[in-house]
Amino acid sequence: MLESVRTEINQINREIVALYERRMACVDEVVRIKKEQGLPIEDSKREAEVLAKMAAYLENEEYASDIETLFGCIFDLSKQHQQAKLQE
Repeated sequence: MLESVRTEINQINREIVALYERRMACVDEVVRIKKEQGLPIEDSKREAEVLAKMAAYLENEEYASDIETLFGCIFDLSKQHQQAKLQE
């Protein structure tokens, strides 16, 4: 029983990794456009909009603060990645 749940978690983890890679590929395009247009990496308004949308997608409100933390980490990683790309 525990092993089957762990197997499912492993599959979900693989999906999360694949989705993260897709997201970061989009971030590469975003930073390219921002660089061309002279836009800043930080966009607090956009981050707030994304957080609001993610909260709306939740079916279980118990995870609301977790989702905010998770996306805060994703935003931070994205901004670090964009900074690195700008240095190239």
